[in-house]
Amino acid sequence: MFEGGQPERPAILVLSAATGPIQNAVLAGIEEEGVPSTVETSTTGEDADVLAGVAAGRSSLDVGVGIDGQGRVCVQHEKLTGPTPGLVSAGPAGLSSARILGHNAARLVVGIPLRTETVS
Repeated sequence: MFEGGQPERPAILVLSAATGPIQNAVLAGIEEEGVPSTVETSTTGEDADVLAGVAAGRSSLDVGVGIDGQGRVCVQHEKLTGPTPGLVSAGPAGLSSARILGHNAARLVVGIPLRTETVS
């Protein structure tokens, strides 16, 4: 809750250790689907999978995105037990893959089919 008793704005939480083009591409993908997001900087040095799990647990929409210092991106839903194929980059995400992962994070919230392009 915000001060004054106002509820938190529903949003996908992005925990990011890598600011810059990759983070911007993920946020653009989320925004293009019309879902709000918030970004917090992570300095823990955790892997993208761990960051995404923490973000999903803290997100009011139960969906979180983790971006680690190497540029890996992972999307996680609180009710999923671990990284899901198609929702995690194998290595540092390219800009198009990062944008697709942003789209898919938002699509988990909205409940529409995920984009099926290959994420590298």
